[in-house]
Amino acid sequence: MTARSADISADISADISLAELLALQRQSHGPACLLQNLGDGFLYRKNPFYRRVRDAARARGIGFTLADPGDYFAFPLVALDSLLSARKVPYRANYSALRAFERARPGFFRLSDLRKNRPQPNYILHESAHAVAFQELFGKPRDVHAALSEPNKLVHIVLGEAFAMTAEYFAACAVSGRVHAWFFSINSYRQRIPAKKAVGELVMQLGLPLLVWLVLIAFLENNFFVESLAMKRLERALSLYPLASPPTSIIAHSDRLRLCRALSALMVMNPEFREDTARLFLTMHGHHRNIRRVLSREPLDLIAADAALPRQLTRLVTVLCD
Repeated sequence: MTARSADISADISADISLAELLALQRQSHGPACLLQNLGDGFLYRKNPFYRRVRDAARARGIGFTLADPGDYFAFPLVALDSLLSARKVPYRANYSALRAFERARPGFFRLSDLRKNRPQPNYILHESAHAVAFQELFGKPRDVHAALSEPNKLVHIVLGEAFAMTAEYFAACAVSGRVHAWFFSINSYRQRIPAKKAVGELVMQLGLPLLVWLVLIAFLENNFFVESLAMKRLERALSLYPLASPPTSIIAHSDRLRLCRALSALMVMNPEFREDTARLFLTMHGHHRNIRRVLSREPLDLIAADAALPRQLTRLVTVLCD
């Protein structure tokens, strides 16, 4: 691992038997867990961020289903409205699929045999975070599509995506050990963890809530096509920190520079994928095809102009810290 990036995929070659993996699945199961989702109980017990998002979803009445509420498995981006309307996160029964594989030749297969061919993944952490953020930022509207199509809710939509990315980032940082890494790899979009060491050190120094806030803002800015977090934007983000008085004065200049470097490193993503995904989703909700023009405003200005957002964002940051 370097100070800039850790690679989860480099640590998923745990050579235990498939029978042992399936036994871990059963042993980790509990009331809040989904037995049919590979690694769900293990991640709930071992990964604090996975657990916090699950608990936040269940506390808000968000459920989980093996049924598909609206073509999710065909095209997740198109089905987000249906997921949010149903308030149920769909997932595949990939545990039973792996059990069938083991039954074909008991005791023979090892996890390393699945390095190139694996069961279909689930993205319950990401979609649960989306659902939690939507309820905090939009409430429970009767018409989800109409709510997402309101022109003045653009920053709320992007905050929902940024929150899901933040939840996955911190959950990835919490991965330890090969089995944990394999289970996480089949439950997350994220396979790399930029600036893990630097962010971890800053969490120890400045506290988790402030770092969750800043990572959330970094991903928000990146989804508005800002490629790195300059000092000016960092200072503005600190001034808008909703959980306490602005902490800028107690953070040394050298630490602010470290924050800028670390946050800029974790903002990096495929620009074509980011732009195309935003274009498809936002044009589906009535926005112009020129997505860079749609997302040309400074999102921190949009946050500052909305009197309700500090309270809503406080609750979202708290979800990942409690």
